[in-house]
Amino acid sequence: MSAGPPAKGVERLSLSEGVDYDGRSAPRAAGTAPALWPWVKGAGSIMDERARGGKTELLGNRNFMLLWCAYGVSAMGDHLSEMAILKTQNAASAAVDVTPLDARMTFLFFVPFLLFAPLTGWLADRLPRRGLMIVSDAARCLILFSFALLMSWTAPLGSWGPFLPLVLVGAFAALFSPARAALLPMLIRPDQLVRANGMISGLGIIATMFAIKIGGYLAEHYDPEFAFRLDAGTFVMSAGLLLLLRAPRQKGESKGYAGFRDSLGEIGGGFRYALCHRRVRELIGVAVLVWFCGPLVKCVIPAVARDVYGGSYSEISNYRMYLGVGFVIGAILVTLLGRALRSEIAITWGLLGIGVSILVFALSTFLPFGPRVLAGIGAFGVAGAGVFGVAVMSGLNALLQRIVPSRYLGRVYGVKDVCCTAALLTATGALGIPGWTEVDRWVGYILLGVAFMTFAAGVFTLAVRLRRSPFPAAYGFASSANEFVARFWWRFQRDGASTVPREGAVIVTANHTCAADPLFLSAGVRYRLLSFMVAAEYTTWPVFRYFMRVAESIPVRRGTNDPGATKQAIRQLRGGKSLGIFIEGRIVRRGEVSEPKDGVAMLALRTGAEVVPAYISGVVRGSGIIRGLLVRHRACVRFGPPVDLDEFRGEKPSRDAVRAATLKIFEAIQALAPSSSDAGSHVIADDTLPSEYTHEPP
Repeated sequence: MSAGPPAKGVERLSLSEGVDYDGRSAPRAAGTAPALWPWVKGAGSIMDERARGGKTELLGNRNFMLLWCAYGVSAMGDHLSEMAILKTQNAASAAVDVTPLDARMTFLFFVPFLLFAPLTGWLADRLPRRGLMIVSDAARCLILFSFALLMSWTAPLGSWGPFLPLVLVGAFAALFSPARAALLPMLIRPDQLVRANGMISGLGIIATMFAIKIGGYLAEHYDPEFAFRLDAGTFVMSAGLLLLLRAPRQKGESKGYAGFRDSLGEIGGGFRYALCHRRVRELIGVAVLVWFCGPLVKCVIPAVARDVYGGSYSEISNYRMYLGVGFVIGAILVTLLGRALRSEIAITWGLLGIGVSILVFALSTFLPFGPRVLAGIGAFGVAGAGVFGVAVMSGLNALLQRIVPSRYLGRVYGVKDVCCTAALLTATGALGIPGWTEVDRWVGYILLGVAFMTFAAGVFTLAVRLRRSPFPAAYGFASSANEFVARFWWRFQRDGASTVPREGAVIVTANHTCAADPLFLSAGVRYRLLSFMVAAEYTTWPVFRYFMRVAESIPVRRGTNDPGATKQAIRQLRGGKSLGIFIEGRIVRRGEVSEPKDGVAMLALRTGAEVVPAYISGVVRGSGIIRGLLVRHRACVRFGPPVDLDEFRGEKPSRDAVRAATLKIFEAIQALAPSSSDAGSHVIADDTLPSEYTHEPP
């Protein structure tokens, strides 16, 4: 998905000078600016590397762990009092319509997100983000400590009165949210964002799950005021953890006074930024859908648990806990698969999974089984929705944090919070405001509507991705699957930028270490269809044969001089296509002498194609095709600049010229081999972000 045209006053920064996301650039010319992104080899830093943890993994990054734990404790505080508030309204009684009560509680908590998110997002870009989070925690501590008193003051104001103090809690939660989201990418490497968001989502849900379960127990055995006081203590803990965190000063942070007009202009700039980039709009749209459907499911859980499955406060909290269990499982999966899982794919398949899971939950309200069986079906559906919900939100947040510059990130999250809160308030308001009677009788149909919307959204995002892809649908699917397997199973990494041009005839040539080498090169150049010359017998294998045809691979008969294959390769290159060839002509085993073949040079000199060298390292060398595919590697590909062959070109290159060109190409490949000092120090260019998604206002 590409971004729309920049708005007035917003400059699109090209990555075409020395930086390549998906090969959309040429090598940087002399005298041009350095690389813009710090995870591309040789790039300048835009943030304090030590604060981001450098090469440290997430669990070893002190700042991230403090933020992670603080968020988890704060998330517990946001939900610990829910059951106590419901107890004040006698919600366990069958005579009370509990769905509107839950909807009103959720509605009032999120109203401040709609009203203040643009302001809090602007503050997150202008003031220290850690400081804003600490202020938010301190304020919520004071509010919760006096919550019972506040409820006694507002209770006479009508059916919404007992819930009005939640507006104050929500106001400071709205301050905490964009500051936390904008602070995260300042503390970690960009390639860790999916995993970090998964870990944060998982811990937040674990905290929520425990909070609801503990809150249910407290509501059963203690006075509500005790739960409110205990809740206040969680925010004290969160603030204490944040005080230990050391974050770099963000770009654009200012301690000076901004005039009223300047402040409004900066706040409006966040909206203009979000509106002028199609990719940001699309991501916010997905978030809006999730935030519309999620509260509907949350609000009907108490009615389903009470009326369909039977139960009291504890059973209601159990089903919310099942949702939390699903979130935890999803967070674990996202954390394990985070580096291999592309954000866009996580969003699409996550939406489809949510739709199926909510459908299962909805069917439990219609099927003619006993309460115990229906309860099991419902628990499975609720947990599944949680698993896939984490995938959607982790992918969405990671993509936003990548594509939006740090100094605009708080305001973009403010815009996102406004839009998402509007969706949430629409959903909860529809249930709680009109004063519907017997709403609980319709919860099954509400769930069916949610299932349809989320599944349809998943189908739509898949269709959009396929329509915008430059490849046929089959190759696009195969390319995504290959990238996932390469990154997860073979632990594939690309060291530095890809130098393969997006257009024009090009030969990508590399050393040959195992049967998976073509898949490594394809994963490193996933923005362009890369054909290979492969042994003819492999093109007869079922399924494999189909994808070889889709990839326009050229079959070559082993042990023969195959003129047909050579002619086909020349036709493809003269047609401006790309071709992958292993210069050694075969897999070179450990200890064997490597001898380059002349085929690459001959094709390049006859067709005028560029030659891009690459070196594959980190492979477990062994005999056999199957072993090379099944064994776990730590594969790494490094691309070099195109080899200059102008000195050898002519109308009819001689054999000596071809041989000299071969040796020059081979030397360029060998020069890319990692030295002992490079071991374990790869700087990875993340392929998730195509260059046209990158927009940096002046």
